[in-house]
Formats: sequence, C-alpha cells, structure tokens
Amino acid sequence: MLMSFVMSPDERSRKIYRCALEVRGYELDSYGHVNHAQYLSYLEHARWKMLAEEGITLKTLAEWKRWPVVAGLEVRYLRPTFCGDELRIETQVTEHRRVAFVVEQKIFRANEPVLTARVEAVIVNEHGKPAEVPPGMAGSLWSPP
Repeated sequence: MLMSFVMSPDERSRKIYRCALEVRGYELDSYGHVNHAQYLSYLEHARWKMLAEEGITLKTLAEWKRWPVVAGLEVRYLRPTFCGDELRIETQVTEHRRVAFVVEQKIFRANEPVLTARVEAVIVNEHGKPAEVPPGMAGSLWSPP
C-alpha cells in the first residue's frame, strides 16, 4: 500500500527519543558481529520505549482499540558492532497522516553511526483494518518537544 505523508515546517525539530543497550554474545553471528536481523529487534525495542516514554502501553492501545503495525522498513547497515559494544538508538517520528506515520531511527556506537532505518507504521483497529491514529498518540508523538 503506497501512502503519502504530510511534513510540517517543524518536522525536523520533533522530539528525539533515546535508549541504550549493550550487545550480548548470543546476538552475534558466525563472523563475531551482531547478526543483521538482530538490529530489527533493537529498533523494535526502541520504538516501544518511545511509546512508553509517552505513557502509551499495551493497555492504552487496547483501550483505544488501535495498534501500530509495521507496513514498511528500510535499513542501511553502515558498520558492524560486537559483543560488549554500548549502542545508543535515536528514534523520531518524522512524517504522519490520518492512519499512518514514519519513524526514523539511528543506531550509534559512541558518536559513530552504525545503522539508519526508516519505518512506516499503519494504525489498525481490532479487525486489522486501517484506522485513525488515536488523538492521544498523535498529540504525544507528533508534537514538537
């Protein structure tokens, strides 16, 4: 499903959510660096942390009968990471429309970028059909800091 998004002049001044994690040994591949698929879990973790920081929980989503689902994902791997590396994930909502939004995410080791991602999310209702973004979510995630 192709979607168009609305960007406002303050788009790039939106809040950046940050979380940190340490690479664990069981996340490595046979080459000794983080497996490419593991980064998707890191990104998902950071998006849930973003929601939690705004007070949006599974209970909240159930009350709204609205849930965000990933509709598209573009990832650019820049550098490998290794066991024990401390990573910082930055997450920012950059585009939005009535039933969907885009999240841009970056993973850093120190100040060195190791991955960038663009995630398109669609809000669905209890029947799995696209539904309007709940006002409580839009008011939190697309408001400038």
